Amino acid sequence: MSHAPQTLLDTAFVTLRAPWSVGLSFLGLEITVVACGVLALLHALGERRRGDGVPLFVWAASFTYGIVMELLSYNFLTSFVHGPFTVMFYRHQLPLYVVTLYPVLQYTSIVTARRLRAGIVAQAFTAGMLIVAMDMPFDILGPTQGWWSWSLTDPNMAFRWHDVPVTSYYWHLAWGGILAALTRIFARYGGDLGHPWRVALLALPVALLTIVLGVLSFLPFHLLKHLGVPDGTIVAGLFAVSFLVFALSWRSMPAGQAPDRRLWAIPALYYAYHLVVAVVMLALGAAAFGGRMVVIAAVSTFALAVHRLAHRGSPARPRVDRAAAPRAIGAAVAPGE
Repeated sequence: MSHAPQTLLDTAFVTLRAPWSVGLSFLGLEITVVACGVLALLHALGERRRGDGVPLFVWAASFTYGIVMELLSYNFLTSFVHGPFTVMFYRHQLPLYVVTLYPVLQYTSIVTARRLRAGIVAQAFTAGMLIVAMDMPFDILGPTQGWWSWSLTDPNMAFRWHDVPVTSYYWHLAWGGILAALTRIFARYGGDLGHPWRVALLALPVALLTIVLGVLSFLPFHLLKHLGVPDGTIVAGLFAVSFLVFALSWRSMPAGQAPDRRLWAIPALYYAYHLVVAVVMLALGAAAFGGRMVVIAAVSTFALAVHRLAHRGSPARPRVDRAAAPRAIGAAVAPGE
């Protein structure tokens, strides 16, 4: 972006800028992420209408967690600064698209991991792995596009892969996995169709508990770092453990289930936009972008394959004559046979 965007409204609560003045990649990101966030909410509401209240609980918890995390970071941290987007809240600090970004990453990943029907540990690691996979193209492209800038003085963000602090990946995987586990633990209450008010009641406590446990999850990171283990090795180790848990849980996955095209559309649209931006950057000859392109393409391919795995078509089941079934059972256990 070569010039300052045109401001249409500027207050302490909300800032509006002319869409044509913020830059094409900015506007494209806003439209893509907000659209994916709306699709996620519509999916959760649709699942509730079909008798499953847990997805809406996951969406509410991830949305609340995102808002709380952003507000805490603006008031107590200086890790990053957002670029100027079309719609921003909270004294120019909170872009509208970020409000929906957390549900896009976390809702999509947690609900997809839930479809794989593994145990709570495998579900948490799989969800965390998918969250990082969705975040990685975003994190790599963001600073190159000016979507945000990282702090250059925070020592916890000093070690980077392709200019992305590896602690960002650790945070997404560990905290996202914790949120997946907590929504699984409280699913019976938060997803209760008979008490819809529990969604609102539990969303904030689950978000806060995720943050508390998330802070504790960094203790092993800091301990290993204190012992001399490099930051990159720690994060790579967490990646390896997550993939191993996912791979080992493969055997417990169901043989197949009906695909959910509405859920599949979210990662498909999200990755498509980031791949388009990456390809344009590569075509324009951006300095040292070849390695970034390889990582973005590889991670996107792997993640989409996992998402696709969760949407395998289910083989047709034979119809059962319920009236005839008791007679057949009775015949099978008849005396003398």
